[in-house]
Amino acid sequence: MKKLVFLIATACLLVPAASFAQEVKRTEDDKTVTIVEETETPEGKIVTTTTIQKNSVFTNGFLHNWELLGGLGTQIYFGENDRRVNSFVEQFSFPTIDLYLTKWASPSFGVGLGATFSQFKGLYQNRGNELYKVHFKTNDAYDFKGDQTFAYYNLTNQRGFTGNVFALAHVDLGNLFFGYNPSRFYTADAYAGGGILFGITDKAVGASFNVGLANKFRLTDRLSLLLNLRGALVSDDFDGESSLSEPSEEHYLKNIKLDGIAGGTLGLAWKLGKEKSKWERATRSSSIYYNDKGLAARDARIAELEKLLADADADKNNLLKQLQENEIQYVKDVPDLWFHINFIIDRWDLLSREKVNLQSVADIMKSTPNTRYLLCGYADKQTATPSHNLMLSKNRVETVYNFLTKELGVDPDQLVTDYKGGVDYMFYDEKELSRCCMITAIKEE
Repeated sequence: MKKLVFLIATACLLVPAASFAQEVKRTEDDKTVTIVEETETPEGKIVTTTTIQKNSVFTNGFLHNWELLGGLGTQIYFGENDRRVNSFVEQFSFPTIDLYLTKWASPSFGVGLGATFSQFKGLYQNRGNELYKVHFKTNDAYDFKGDQTFAYYNLTNQRGFTGNVFALAHVDLGNLFFGYNPSRFYTADAYAGGGILFGITDKAVGASFNVGLANKFRLTDRLSLLLNLRGALVSDDFDGESSLSEPSEEHYLKNIKLDGIAGGTLGLAWKLGKEKSKWERATRSSSIYYNDKGLAARDARIAELEKLLADADADKNNLLKQLQENEIQYVKDVPDLWFHINFIIDRWDLLSREKVNLQSVADIMKSTPNTRYLLCGYADKQTATPSHNLMLSKNRVETVYNFLTKELGVDPDQLVTDYKGGVDYMFYDEKELSRCCMITAIKEE
């Protein structure tokens, strides 16, 4: 009789177990990982899932992936009269100090704050500028050094110190176009943003729009050599002059243009954070198709099961009587029965293949109404914070509970739920397998 019970239990469990049988093929290059997985459904169809993982990633929390940039160099200010100098070289201001603090939300995109401090050098007309409110004003006449081409403008030097504070958006062009590579020697960090340009020695304030390219050359995992090339458009009246062709207030109000700044600094870029920056690869695309290669194997398996059941037909009535008295008999004979429902990182919605698995689980539950089952949710400890993982594990077990009861008609009184948050590796040292909901039969004493 025990042998017959075992055969029937095996027959009941074999078909659901088919949905767990799978073959996985994995290929990888510098840019993508391709995973081809074949899974057989209870109907005997082969489900082939092709998952393509590109090198896009999720962040590891607020305290990770910060970067501090600092440099020393020079810049030049372009106003209305600055083009009339003997040589642009004499208008460059030194030293110029750059400071940037960036939070990278992913290897390709970040946001941050920047500040530059520099001496201001410019020119203004000393006569005929009644409409101007010249900032950084001096009485130091500009020396044309024999070249009198623009002498009639009566130009006078402007001198002072300025600061520029701005918010920026950053794009790592290498990671964006060629995939994430933490060992890349050269990194091109393009940025743009707006802020305020202000005088330190004089009361001058203007809006600024800033763009630049931070060229980083890797020295260590955390430290890079920095060559920062930048430019800015600033309010036309920051230096106290606007573009005028005639001295009238009406013309002054109608001709508000922009001045410009260009500069470059040399320095260092330093990665900050609690530990080395780590990024978790994210799935970007996948495709699924079906074929009928498994139909012949299914038919052979069904024929084999029918033969086994025919051989046991003599004890059918006795077996049915025992099952009526104790409907969970064959479940108790398989004490280690459990089911593993897997989830994608940071998600709690059910994959199609897991819905197929749960249909078999629901059939077993409904055939054993006197048995209760424990549903327990988990997340992998290596990703995200404990509070976030606790939320993930709770949502995953609730998703499985709702699908079993509302979609598949399992009695809610049969189910007990629990969740454990983030856990260490549960199977085969693969953290992906810890993102799951485990279903086990509760042993009643």
